[in-house]
Amino acid sequence: MPAITLKFRDFLKKYRIEFVFAGLFSIIAMELVFAFFHAPVTDFIKNETVRAVYNWFLLGLTAFMFLLAVISYPKIYKFKILLSAYALGAFFVIYLGISAVRPEAINIMGFTVDFWRDGGRFSMKFLSTLLSLNFLLVVLSKSTINYNKGKSLALTAFFLNILACFIALILIEGNYYMSWQEKTGFLKFAGEFVYIFNKYALAGNFVIFAVMAVFSLFNIEEEHNYGSIIVALAAMGFYILTVLMFQPNGDGYYKYKYMLLLMALLIIVGIFTHWMSCLNHKAQYDPLLKIYNRQHMDAIISGLADIKLGANFSVFMCDIDHFKAVNDTYGHASGDDVLFKVAQVIRDASLPEGVVCRYGGEEIIVFVKDKIDDEAFMKAEKIRKAVKKEAVKSKSKTIKVTMSIGVASTKKGLGEIQKMIKRADDNVYKAKKRGRDRVVAE
Repeated sequence: MPAITLKFRDFLKKYRIEFVFAGLFSIIAMELVFAFFHAPVTDFIKNETVRAVYNWFLLGLTAFMFLLAVISYPKIYKFKILLSAYALGAFFVIYLGISAVRPEAINIMGFTVDFWRDGGRFSMKFLSTLLSLNFLLVVLSKSTINYNKGKSLALTAFFLNILACFIALILIEGNYYMSWQEKTGFLKFAGEFVYIFNKYALAGNFVIFAVMAVFSLFNIEEEHNYGSIIVALAAMGFYILTVLMFQPNGDGYYKYKYMLLLMALLIIVGIFTHWMSCLNHKAQYDPLLKIYNRQHMDAIISGLADIKLGANFSVFMCDIDHFKAVNDTYGHASGDDVLFKVAQVIRDASLPEGVVCRYGGEEIIVFVKDKIDDEAFMKAEKIRKAVKKEAVKSKSKTIKVTMSIGVASTKKGLGEIQKMIKRADDNVYKAKKRGRDRVVAE
């Protein structure tokens, strides 16, 4: 049971559940504010000066969000950040365009469009649905992609959003509310489209949100998941659609406007947090093996890394047997494939107690919490057997390797860690002398 709890905690930490909580808290706070301070908040947003300031403030947040995403992209190459910023940016730009239109109807290409006369708020509902589809695309997309290709795809997504809104809000929305049942051709299609959309928008958006939330759970990026930020934004987006469905001309409109500011602030904080987390990840992780590097190991030894080893812990020194022969026989590229695969096997077999770092060359060190003596030996044996069982495929060849592991345990905490590493290193040397493919703990 404790192991399950530990895994669940680790899962929540990697998922960055705090962003989902922030999104839900924003929704609850919005409802409470309108419940207890209804008149002041609605009167405030109705003020002509506030309306003008609101638009400029939202525009400023949009520009800052764009800037943050564009600056961070070449530093961490996270396509999801760029795509979400461009999608949300398009949403804000279109919304500002709609809200800036004068109350009088405008005529474009023969179609009369009056967003203010649209009692059902179709334009805002369509915008929210389009944003939900964009968020789903972000969750499903690859996190890392070619730099130039990523920029092109994000920019394409931005203009496709603009085009989709032009078609829906200008060509389709035009005149749909004026006896569309009696019209023919495109105007009849426009009316039917809006009618069907309004009828099924809520159910469709719920399905999109549910799919997005589920897929985000299976796309956790190690240590700094971005999917939780998107799910939080999507939850807020689903909320504003819901209030518009039930209160299009009442509180729904005002809640919509207030929530847009919170969404802009959340993604700015999310991008910045994710950016910093990725930079820290890059500094602490070995780029080849995708495990912690020597720098993180030094932080553990000095007590700077917060992994809470406690008083009772063990150190495993793991060394691949005859690794030089692998490089000489199959080439260094295949040797790198073997190193990567073995590192992943060790990491998986070490969970949940083990913290895995690259010590140097083909040596990998594991710090194992709460396991000493016989339990530590059994854990090391589990790692050794897992490595021996694994077959690495590289360049149409299958390579199998074994591993020697030296184990050292203590009940005296970090004060003994340097001695522990020395003992584990001595024991791995003994394992090699005794024939390799074994665990030695003396």
